[in-house]
Amino acid sequence: MTVGNRCSVLVLALCLTSPTTAASQRSPTEHDALGPFLDSLMVDAGIPGISFALFDDRGILFEHVGGVKSQGTGEAIGPQTVFEAASISKPVFAYIVLSLVHDGDLGLDQPLGSIVPEVPDVAYDSRSEALTPRVLLTHQGGLPNWRTRLNFDAQRYSELFGPQDTLRFEADPNTEYRYSGEGYLLLQRVVQERTGIELTELAKERVFDPLGMTRTSFLFDSRMRLDYAYGHDREGNPDKWEIRLPLASSTLHTTAPDLAAFGVHLASQIQAGGTFSTLAEPAVALDEAGPPDRSWGLGLGIVTDGSRRYVYHGGNNVIFIADFMYGLEENLGYALLTNSANGQRIIGAVESRIFGKSVRR
Repeated sequence: MTVGNRCSVLVLALCLTSPTTAASQRSPTEHDALGPFLDSLMVDAGIPGISFALFDDRGILFEHVGGVKSQGTGEAIGPQTVFEAASISKPVFAYIVLSLVHDGDLGLDQPLGSIVPEVPDVAYDSRSEALTPRVLLTHQGGLPNWRTRLNFDAQRYSELFGPQDTLRFEADPNTEYRYSGEGYLLLQRVVQERTGIELTELAKERVFDPLGMTRTSFLFDSRMRLDYAYGHDREGNPDKWEIRLPLASSTLHTTAPDLAAFGVHLASQIQAGGTFSTLAEPAVALDEAGPPDRSWGLGLGIVTDGSRRYVYHGGNNVIFIADFMYGLEENLGYALLTNSANGQRIIGAVESRIFGKSVRR
C-alpha cells in the first residue's frame, strides 16, 4: 500500500472523530463570563490581542478573541486572525510522525540511519546511530535547543545556520531529558526525505484538512497573510519575524479555534484509548521533586498531580506567547494565543480559572 493510499485511510478515521460545533451538550452560556475575564487579563498585562478556545473530547465549547492585531494600526482581531503558536508546533509534528508510524512508513524505535542514507548534520558523530524518532520526540537526543540564532532568510535547511555552526551533542542520546528544537528539526528532515513530502503538505493531508483547520499552516504563506496578528515586545512595539522555511519546532501559524480542533481530536483519542493516546503517556521523568510528577511524552509535557493528569505545551517566539493544555480527568482543555511578550503573565490565571488550580510544569 502506498503512503498516499494509507494516508486516505487515516484521513477517513480522522474525519469520523473531528470536532463539530454541536458536539458538546453543555450549556452555551456556561462559559460566557470567560470573555470579560480574558479581556481584563489582557488589558492588565499589557497584551494587545488574544485568541482563546475551550474544548472537551466532543467539541469546542467556547471561543473568544479580543484586542488588536497591532498597536500601530489598532485593527481589531477577528476569529480568523492567525497568531504564531511557536513551540506548540511540536505536538502537531509528533502527531504526524505517529501517523506515519501507524501506517508502517517508519518505526518509532527505528534508528534514523536505517530510515535515510545519512542522518543530517550529525552523521559525523557515532552517537547519531542511537537516534530514533522516539528519542527525538521525547527530547532525549542529547542535542541543544538551538546551536545559534536562525538565519530567517534561509531558502534551504542547509542555510539555516552558518558553515561554522556545527550541530554538536551536549549529552549522549537516550540518557536524559534536554529540550531540543534541533532534535525536532532533525527528525523533520528525516521524515521529509523518507516520504518525499514537505512538512507543509504532510501536515495539510494528515491533520489540517481532516480536522477542518483551515487557518493553520507551518508557513507564513499567502493564506496566512490575509489576516494575521503582529507580535509585540514588552513595551508594545509591533513586529513580525518571517522564516521562509517550515520548521516542525516552531513556525506553526494558527487560530485558537483551529488549535482547539486539534485538541478535540487529541482529547477524543485519549479518552477512547485510541492510536494517538500515546501522546499523553509519560516517557521520561523531568525531575525527582514531585508531587506533582512532571514528565515528557511523545511531543507533550505531562503533569500527574495525585489522580489528575494534564498534558500541555507552551509556545514562546519572544513576541508571541501561546499555551495549550488538556486535563484528562476534567475532560477540559484550552488553546490560548497572545501577540505579546507579556503573554506569560496571564497563563497562570487562565489555568486556575479553567482547572481550579495552577498546574506546576
